[in-house]
Amino acid sequence: MQHVSHFFDGLITPPEGLAKLLDDGFPLFTREQIEEGPGHPTWHPYGIRFFHHFRGEDGIADVDRYFENETSRFSYLKKRFLELRNAQHLLFVLSNSQNNLDEVAEETELGPFHFEQRHLEELKASLRAFFAKDYDLLVVSHEEKVVDVEYDHLHILEPDSSEWTGDKRQWAEVFRKHLTIHETLNFV
Repeated sequence: MQHVSHFFDGLITPPEGLAKLLDDGFPLFTREQIEEGPGHPTWHPYGIRFFHHFRGEDGIADVDRYFENETSRFSYLKKRFLELRNAQHLLFVLSNSQNNLDEVAEETELGPFHFEQRHLEELKASLRAFFAKDYDLLVVSHEEKVVDVEYDHLHILEPDSSEWTGDKRQWAEVFRKHLTIHETLNFV
């Protein structure tokens, strides 16, 4: 498999916000929808935080200054995301396993990044409706970051000491287990 960038890379996206975005037809943000914070530029009404965007080399967020650049970038990435509708097989991965998410939650006033059953069900239904297909949604988390979740494709990782990448061996095992089940399929 070859890694390519996609729309949600580097974004902090609550499952319920992603579901609403898909239900709304996946519009591109307008300037009025991007607020300066809290903590990081935020796309309302979806609660999506731009953790690394709308910034120059100094790392300081300035939505007005970088809006045109980011609009261009995300227009392209949105087009690529919409092309996924043509894929025969697709695997969506939702993870709250980054070890720095507690710090991000504090900075952005998002509260804890816990997955709840109802949000996962809403997201799965929104993905199905948006893509008109029933693709797999792989959920990866830590035990303390799921709340009453019973989900076939839930993978619990053991704690590790990485900042955000996670233990590559554990991630490889997650994909090995999942893709072995579907080994005859070619995923995008």
